[in-house]
Order: sequence, then structure tokens, then C-alpha cells
Amino acid sequence: MTPVTDTLARLAGTVRDDVGALAAHVLTEIDAGLPDLGRDPRSRELLVGTIEGSLEGALAVIAGGGDPDDAPVPPTATEFARRLAQQGVPVTVVLRAYRLGQAAFQRVLISRIEDAGLGAGEVAAAVGELSTVAFGYVDRISEAMVAVHQAERDGWVRRRDAARLAMVDAVLAGRGGTAAEVERVLGHPVTGEHLAAVFWSDAADPGRALERAVAVVGETLGGGRAPLVVAPDGATLWAWYPGPVGPADPVPDPGEVFVALGTPEHGLDGFRRSHRRARQAQAVAAAADPADRRPVTPAAALGPLVLLGGDVELLASWVRAVLGDLAIDDEAHERLRATVDAYLRSGGSLAGAAAELHLHRNSVQYRLRRAEEVRGRPLAEGRTDVEVALLACRFLGRVVLREG
Repeated sequence: MTPVTDTLARLAGTVRDDVGALAAHVLTEIDAGLPDLGRDPRSRELLVGTIEGSLEGALAVIAGGGDPDDAPVPPTATEFARRLAQQGVPVTVVLRAYRLGQAAFQRVLISRIEDAGLGAGEVAAAVGELSTVAFGYVDRISEAMVAVHQAERDGWVRRRDAARLAMVDAVLAGRGGTAAEVERVLGHPVTGEHLAAVFWSDAADPGRALERAVAVVGETLGGGRAPLVVAPDGATLWAWYPGPVGPADPVPDPGEVFVALGTPEHGLDGFRRSHRRARQAQAVAAAADPADRRPVTPAAALGPLVLLGGDVELLASWVRAVLGDLAIDDEAHERLRATVDAYLRSGGSLAGAAAELHLHRNSVQYRLRRAEEVRGRPLAEGRTDVEVALLACRFLGRVVLREG
């Protein structure tokens, strides 16, 4: 009885004599399963070369009885993997193409085995060995393809991100060229409306938490399109959400990440302006005591505090001068500040403040009189200053207060 290995080797030899027809058949099968793969001319050329090279390699292993683990990777296959990575094609598509090709290849070889006049036992043994060799070869080549794809994808993403960050830095500095030139590098529209955001974290490995926070804010804003995101450092992300977007507040607590939001702005100048306001909001948030720091700080809610510029010491001195003993850091004075704040924000309405604080009007009135006594002068005296000082207390907490 002819050994199975000799039978496979002989059949592989006959197929190698007509490998062009087999390659065309495999290409047809891959096209049917993955119609969008290799659509541009260069990718198509590489796909065809990959199929031909892989078939030659598999048939050489079968005909020569070699080890699939020692099979060389066709040069066109590695170039094809790199090109697909650059085009953003997932590695799963690469693996799917190889599995489709393997299935088509095995069907042709099994048909040849069945037509070779072998006994039932020999057919079963030959088919089994064919499957073992084919799977071994495809696993070997697939592993190499995945490694090439991942390395190229990682490198391409780094290069793309570096180019984007360089362009963002240029735009923020007032350079970068026309809107069309900027959009070409960023792959993101800059002529419409934007809402900029800054995300930062003190966590040891904040990468995934930052990415999740970007997604959470995007879902809340409801813009419907992916934001532009760049990473100026390992613990910070800058994002621009294309508009129109919904209300920026409230945004869910993003966990171990802090968020500062700019204001909606238009055009290339708005791209810069919204980011500056987000950075100003970040400066205010970062100036707060860590225990009082809010997870989300919208620039629109800060009023004149966006002009703080990080000089907390000067602001704290001014707040204490405006509020007097109302700036004492304890629960009793916090209740008084909250009452005054609600009263002033409601336009001086006792009913409005009572509804917000869930208190009786008389309780609000009593607290207002008590606040004036603690301050040492009427709340109406320097009312605008009082409102700004209370805004500072609300966002910065104890860093602008004083001990009793």
C-alpha cells in the first residue's frame, strides 16, 4: 500500500503544476467572504501575491514533508499585513482571510484525494494528514501576520498621534495653516462647532480610565461623532467634540478622572478658544483642595473665576476680606454660605432659596440675618463681590477659607 505521505506529496505536486488556477479559486472565495478586502489597486496586488505565496508555501511543505513551523512567511504577506494595519483594517479580518483561503485550499485537495482511487482508509488518513498540515501552516503564517500587523499598527498609531499632537500644538499657537490643511492632518473637522475638554488623572495607570471618561462625556454631550483626542502626556488627554453638542452639565462622575470643559465655539479660532477655556477651568479645578475638587468643572459655570490664572493665594485673601467670618471653614458657616449663595442665585427670592434648600422661608430669613451678623455688614454691600467670593468657595473649598 502506498504510504499516505507519498500520496499527499504526489497530489501536492500535481496541484503545484496548476497553482494559478488554485490561486484564482481561493481569491474568489475570499472575495465572497470579505468583499471589501483589498479594494484599492495596491492592496489587491498584495492580496493576490499573498495568496500565491501562501499556496506555494503550503504545497511545498506537503510535497516535501517539511515541518509547517519552519515554513517561511511570504514577503508579500508581511507587506499586505502592514498595509492593512495602516488602513485600520482589524487583525481579525486578516485571520478571517486566511481561514477562508485554508477552507478553499483543503476542499480542492480533498477533491483530488477522493479522485485518486485510494481505499476508504487511505482517503481518511490522507484527509486527516492534510488537515493537520494545513492547520499547522496557517497557524504559523497567521501568527507571523498578527505580529507584523500589530507592530505596524502600533507604530502607525504612534506616528499618526505624534503628527496630530504636533498639528494641535501648532494650531493652539496660532499656526498650522488653513482649516483644510489642519483637517487633512487631524482627520477631524475644524470649521464647525467644537467643545474642548481636558481629562487628567492621578492614578498610577490612567490610560483606560481616561479613554472611558472621553466616551462617557461624548455620550452625555450627544454630538454623535467621534471626538479628536490627543495625549500631551501619559496622564492627560485633550479632546474636541464636534458640534452641535447638548448641555455640558451635568456630566456623570468619570471615576478616577477629572474633567474640565470649555465652551462651544466655532471655527479654527473657536478650536483654540474652547481649549483655552477648558485649560482655565482645569487650573481652577486643580487649585481646589483635593478633598473638595469636583470631578467635572465646566468653564461656563465658573464666571470670573476662569481669570484666576492659578493665583489661589491672592484669591483666598480677597475672599476672606469680602466674606469676613463667613469664610470660616466649618459646618455651621458652610450652611450659612450655602443659604446666601442660593438666595443670591435665585435673584434675592426667599421662596426660590427655600425651594432649593428644602427649608421654610423663615429658616432662610433667619440664616440670612445670621450671615450678615457673621460677615459684619449687610449682604447688599458689595453684593457682586459676595457672589464671586461664594462661587470661589463652591469650586475651591477650603483653600480659600480660613480656620475659625
